[in-house]
Amino acid sequence: MSDPTAEIPQLTERDLAAGERVGEYEVEGKLGQGAFGTVYKATHPLIGKVVAIKVLARKFSVDPEMVSRFVAEARAVNQIRNRHIIDIFSFGALDDDRQYYVMEYLDGEPLDALVDRAGNLTLADALPILRGIAKALDAAHAKDIAHRDLKAENVFLARDP
Repeated sequence: MSDPTAEIPQLTERDLAAGERVGEYEVEGKLGQGAFGTVYKATHPLIGKVVAIKVLARKFSVDPEMVSRFVAEARAVNQIRNRHIIDIFSFGALDDDRQYYVMEYLDGEPLDALVDRAGNLTLADALPILRGIAKALDAAHAKDIAHRDLKAENVFLARDP
């Protein structure tokens, strides 16, 4: 099977710099990068609200189908409204036409990082995590939304504030 992104021209990807503005927010730094984009930590300079900003990779931002999926992801998340699912509250495009959305910032780590660090979880440690995942999936399914990419690296374990 061929790579669906092979025909997309390789475009230069520029990281956002600390202090750069995205909408109303000021970038503090890069949190992580995945196949589809990069996530940055940012702060609203006036009220101090800390957020995470997901920027769609340039090679996908030029693909109308991928942009449509990115928008659909943000819409789907906002339909669910569940404490086990991240809140997305703003959407836009950077000056270079890369799409982004702004979501709540969570302090914590992905489930795969916990397993890598701590090894196999005990049943007592795993059950609360599994309950949270089940509640999130139940809320999504109640709105006829399927996750389609449930894996340990996509389960974020937030620390208590």
